[in-house]
Amino acid sequence: MPEANYVQLPDGRQIGFQGYGDREGSPVFFFHGWIGSRLDFAPNDAVARELGVRVISVDRPGCGSSDFQEHRRLLDWPDDVSVLADALGLDKFAVCGHSFGGPYVAACAYQLPGRITSAAIVAGISPLSFKGATRGMPGFVRLALWLGGSAPVLTRPYVALMGRMVKNPDSIAKGIGSLLPDDELALLDTPRFDGFFDNFGEMVKNGSQGAYWDARTFLGEWGFECEDIEIPVSLFYGTVDQNVPIQMGEYYRDEIPNSEATFYEGEGHFIMYSHADEILSRLLKVG
Repeated sequence: MPEANYVQLPDGRQIGFQGYGDREGSPVFFFHGWIGSRLDFAPNDAVARELGVRVISVDRPGCGSSDFQEHRRLLDWPDDVSVLADALGLDKFAVCGHSFGGPYVAACAYQLPGRITSAAIVAGISPLSFKGATRGMPGFVRLALWLGGSAPVLTRPYVALMGRMVKNPDSIAKGIGSLLPDDELALLDTPRFDGFFDNFGEMVKNGSQGAYWDARTFLGEWGFECEDIEIPVSLFYGTVDQNVPIQMGEYYRDEIPNSEATFYEGEGHFIMYSHADEILSRLLKVG
């Protein structure tokens, strides 16, 4: 497992990140899923390099190599990203988030419009405020999200259980694979994904507290409305995604004024990998 890089934030916390792709290329900050970490982007390293994209994949507070931040809000994240970009000498940059990383892209697009060249939400979870938001998700996921919104403390046992599961690569591979279409399931057997599931325990290597707050942050008040995002946002979703169902992509499409949605018929949650070239190329084109 590669060693993380670190930048110290003004409040004394350290934020960890991993570089991928072309180190001299166009910069893109990548925000991981749940349960995930900066290592989520690893299977796309070669794709980014070929396209001339410099990817900075960042651990959120309390996850992987980043220090914990109690009672954090979604809109705290753009501040961390800004400090990291300054430390790396980047005035302008793109942002891309997969799954649970989607809301963090929305937050940056809302709060940092002058710095962001382009933004992409890929199979990104949306607010749960509209009717039918969780329709199509597995029952245990819907229950966890409902508990997280109504009684967050009751989600702690669920997060702790997930933390134990991801330390068993075979268990997590089986669980994720059961929710993917056949083509995406076959993708996991290619050399590109060697060691991928060994990295899933990275998010909870220092305990489940960070993962708990990562979920709680998303389930709390966002502090902004998606309709107030001014910059263009590209959306990518699979129509048979069971982890983040298609209506969440439709929500962002309808709420973000300058959005462009691509829906892949018959595809699922791993489009960040099966369509990495198209997603990264869109970020470069818009930028």
